[in-house]
Amino acid sequence: MSGHTTLQSVEKTIRVLEEFMHFDRAAIALSEIAEALGWSRPATHQYLTTLVHTGWLQQDSQRRYRLSIRAAAFGRFATAHAGVPEAVSRRMRALVEQLEEPISFAVRNGESALIVERIEPKRSLSVRREAERMLPLSSTSGQVLLAFDPHASDAEREPYLDELTAIRERGYSVHRAVWMGDAIEVIAVPLMQGDECLGALSVIAPEGRMVMEESITVMLEARRALESELAAEPGA
Repeated sequence: MSGHTTLQSVEKTIRVLEEFMHFDRAAIALSEIAEALGWSRPATHQYLTTLVHTGWLQQDSQRRYRLSIRAAAFGRFATAHAGVPEAVSRRMRALVEQLEEPISFAVRNGESALIVERIEPKRSLSVRREAERMLPLSSTSGQVLLAFDPHASDAEREPYLDELTAIRERGYSVHRAVWMGDAIEVIAVPLMQGDECLGALSVIAPEGRMVMEESITVMLEARRALESELAAEPGA
């Protein structure tokens, strides 16, 4: 941040909102937020009151705070319209050239995985038909997002618990399935920044066309390189 003038009040407001992501429940008490931030209760209360007044937080009958519908709507809009970092797009293009298969980047969007960018190879014999943008959390990318999302609840993970544990241990997910009449294979890896899962990178191909072990290695190497690149960016 050196060399740039910033507004501390704005930075602190953003910190308050971001702190809600670090709890495993929706409604948080003033004392808990103040302790997590390392601030006094009066100072924390001032920011929380401002956020309630402006519609970003709500306060329940027990005087606990939660993100508002406005915040949720903003999150959905940001998920759908925010640009994928150039480093991610650049790495995706490199993967398409290397694997010669479609590469997608998906993020968590409530109960779904949302594909925010997809890059196709120039070859004509790729997986047929237009790809869906919204995938269930039971999909390859969806399970990667669930496995590595520190904010996913036990209830969300419970139906896939054994598989999610295995995904976390090996660092990727592989599925073979029939999609819109085509037998396909999918490999997905998480993209992490610290403890946060930014999204899932995946490659999809007709069954039998990818050399699986080689393709898994390529995807894992791309993940490591991309995470190192993102960590080195200013403000990371």
